[in-house]
This record gives sequence, structure tokens and C-alpha cells, in this order.
Amino acid sequence: MNLDFLRTTPVLDFDVKDGRLAYILWEEAPQAYIHGVGKIDLEEPETVHWVNGRLAIVADEKGKEVRSIYLYDQGVHPVLSDGYDNLNPHFLKEDRFYFVSNRDGKTLHLYLYDGGEIVKVSKGELPVSQVCVSPMGRWVAYSQGIYDDDVWIIDNKTGEERKLSFPNSEDLPASQQCFWGDYMLFLSNVNGFYDVGKLNLKDFTWDFVVKSELDKTEATVWRGNLVYTVNRKGDISLIHGEKEIIAEGEVRDLKVDNSLYFIHSSHERDWDLYRFDGKMERVTDSMRGVRGDFVRPQLISYDSEGVEVDALLYSRGKERMGVVYVHGGPDYECLNHFSPTIQLLLDEGFKVICPNYRGSTGRGRRFNHLNDRDLGGGDLRDVVRAADLLKVEKVAITGGSYGGYLTMMAVTKYPEKWCAAAAVVPFVNWFTEKEKEREVLRQYDEVKIGSDENILRDRSPIFFVDKIRAPLLLLAGENDPRCPAEETMQVIEKMKELGRKVEFKIYHDEGHGFTKRENYTDHVMRVVKFLTEQC
Repeated sequence: MNLDFLRTTPVLDFDVKDGRLAYILWEEAPQAYIHGVGKIDLEEPETVHWVNGRLAIVADEKGKEVRSIYLYDQGVHPVLSDGYDNLNPHFLKEDRFYFVSNRDGKTLHLYLYDGGEIVKVSKGELPVSQVCVSPMGRWVAYSQGIYDDDVWIIDNKTGEERKLSFPNSEDLPASQQCFWGDYMLFLSNVNGFYDVGKLNLKDFTWDFVVKSELDKTEATVWRGNLVYTVNRKGDISLIHGEKEIIAEGEVRDLKVDNSLYFIHSSHERDWDLYRFDGKMERVTDSMRGVRGDFVRPQLISYDSEGVEVDALLYSRGKERMGVVYVHGGPDYECLNHFSPTIQLLLDEGFKVICPNYRGSTGRGRRFNHLNDRDLGGGDLRDVVRAADLLKVEKVAITGGSYGGYLTMMAVTKYPEKWCAAAAVVPFVNWFTEKEKEREVLRQYDEVKIGSDENILRDRSPIFFVDKIRAPLLLLAGENDPRCPAEETMQVIEKMKELGRKVEFKIYHDEGHGFTKRENYTDHVMRVVKFLTEQC
């Protein structure tokens, strides 16, 4: 097993202002840096934000999703650390900023922090997600909703608040830098796929400036031309004007200073920060000498009950074993970025398939909604069908979060199909999950699966643990607020009652995923070793 694959140092977040760069690298744990200056002494940083020459940092507390906001200036000083989840700050000055928080105890709202006073900005009961603030703070835009999101635009000069809304669609600001002169860029899938729209802030007229049957994921303006990213089923490419700058891998987090900045990853390179100024410059080095025979995925498609499903297939040829690698979400997808787990499985002789089951993102609005009120139903059958495409003697299954849930559904509903299974930070019981998960996920699940007790029971693996035949590995984070460790413990206790063997580990001081390098490395090695030994 080539453990070098687990020693990369990817960029987790960055910000740039007047040529000054700050970013978070994943070393032994996440570590904040000011480029050319050095590291900042703060545990568990997640995001960085420049404000008037000083750096603001958002940090979590042991994976609990109880984030605090700090300012760094020759030392770290808390600005907002009050036991709530405070995130996504947009600074006007050091003591005045917009931020998102769960401080009402019901959902995520937009707030304004003004010299110590906190004012709630968004209304209603639905969660706020994307936020964009104009450079001088006159305009604020944010999306609100659970599907069918609307964009609210506030004019701080006049106090006017208006809503941009299209029927049966998800609408959101196009990026963190969505304002451009008298215009605002937005994304909407009212035409079936996310297109880039331009809103005139003077008269509130709009038109779509980029339309196609591909989802656009971000957009801003650089050097007078639109720059945006396009989802091409596995690759998220970068386009400036009419020119494609990057075609392969995944590009995200577009930010404009004088140059264009973004982060990018592919099958052979972890997340790095890039500067583009007509010529591409890589600012960071995530690989630091790490080398390997990395396999580029192949995009394939297959029929599943009349639904066309695509997948990323990784293969060196002539494998006897295979793995179905199930992505989480479910509002997510398989993408061509660096995955140590997949590359290590390939090194151990597995062929790997990552299916974009119905409900995945990046394939238009209709496909994204095919699993509404049917979680653990049609999407599970798409996953099981993907196993047949491997055409190998033995097939294992693994996934994290919702992928861990589908892994548990697979071993309970199709028990004879798998040589082994590894579920990472899964949930297994819709009744307890909806009771104990964090507030915004309770709202989401109420919309996505509903409250029909018969469906909830049928789609809860905990009630069918006795059907499991495959060797099983379970891994969870002690402080996980999304898929609580108690979900994993239910399976462990039930397996013990049945006299069955199950391997498991609960990682101390970790949440929904493992941020400490030793724990991340341990969990990947456990998954790869377990599947290899059992198959």
C-alpha cells in the first residue's frame, strides 16, 4: 500500500485581496497561512477572509459544527464565539459583517454583526445558503430555500428588498463575487440546467447570458468578460469568455483580484491554488513529491430501469475484484478529483466504479429530483446495477455519509451481492436520524423523504441488520452532528445481539469526516485493508 498517497497537503480554502494571499493547507491538521509570511496559530480553521489588511478566520470546535469567527493581527482574537454555528462572514470592516448562523435554533439565517450588536436579516423559516455582498456593501444577495430557492437582494442605500424567483427552480447568486457594476450575476435552473443570468439592479430586468444543457456551477467577471465553470459529468471546466482555460478535473472557488484565482484538482493531483493572468501559475504544491501510477477515470453510462445513469470507472485492466464507491449527499456527484482511497484500491487490484445515481447533482434539475420521497429506493437500485458493470468475480461496496447509508441499505436489501462493505460516517435509522441530526438537515430531510412511517421503516437499514451476510466495517466521528455516532452504535449493538462480528471505530474529537491527519490516514487504511482482506 503506497502510503505516500495519504501525505498530500491540499488547499482547503483561500482568499485574496490586493495581491495578498491567505489559505488553509491540510497538514497534520488544517493549518492557516498567510502566503509569504507563515502559519497562524489557530486550531481547526475552515475558511479565511481578508478585511482591511487583517485576516478573519472561521474555525470549528472538534467537528461539532459550532464555528467561531476570529481576527488575526499579531495574534488571534475572537470576534464572535458564542456557542452557535457562525460561518460564511462577509466583512464591510472589522466590526461590521454579514454572516450565517443557527442562533435562532431552527435553521440557518443571515445576520448582520454591527459593533457587537447582531441583527437578523433574513426572514421566514427556510435556510440561507449562498451569500454575496458588493465591494462597498451597498448590495447584499442571498439564496433561501430547500430546493426552489429564491434570491433576495437588499439595497442598503434605499432599504429596498426584492426577490428574484422563477417557478420550479433553484436560484442563487453566481459566486461570492456576483456583483458587477449595476448588475448581479445569478444561476438558475428554470430551463432545466443551471444557466448564468444577469440582473440589472437599476430596473430589475434580467436575461440569461450563458445557456446550455450543462449545469454551470460558478460565475463572475474578470477583465470585462464572464468567467465561469461548467459541469461536464465528472469534470468541472473553466471558461473565460469563449475560451476554455481548463478542461479536465474540478475547478472551484473563483475569485478575482487583479488576476483570476481558483483551486483545482484532478485524478493525479490534489487541491492546489492557481493564479491565472493569461499564463497559468500554480501557487501551492499539494503533492510535495508524492508520485504514483494514478488512473484517470472513464465516463460511462448505463440503463437502470429506464433511467440513464452515468458513472466514473477506474480500471487498470484484468481485475478480479471490484468496488462500488458510493458518493454522499445525496446532492453531490462523482467528480474527477484526487481520491487517495480510490487510487489505493486500484493498487490493491480492485476495479472501482462511482455511480451518479438518480438524485445526483450536475445532471440537470429533473435528474436531481428523481429520488424525491424515494431515498434508498431507486438510487439504491442504480448503485446495485453499477456493480454488474464491473464484470468481476467479487464486488465490495463503500461510501461515506449518504454513501454510507446506501452502503448499509445495499448490504441489508441485497445481502448476497457483496464480498465486503465499509460504511463511513453513515446513518441507518430515519427515525433517530431525523430526531438527532442538526436543525437544517431535519428541514432538508422533511422535504426530501417526508414522514411516512412505512417508508421510513422500509428505508432504515437498522431494521434489517439480521439480513447482513457480508463482512462489515463501520467508522464514525464522535462529534458528528449530521450522522451522529449513535447511528453507527445502533448497528454495532444489533450485530452483537445477533452474535455477529463487526469491525468498527469511533474517532475521538472528530465530526462528519476526519480532519486530523492521523485519523484520516487510519480510516483510509482500514477501509482499503478490510476490503482487500475480506474479498
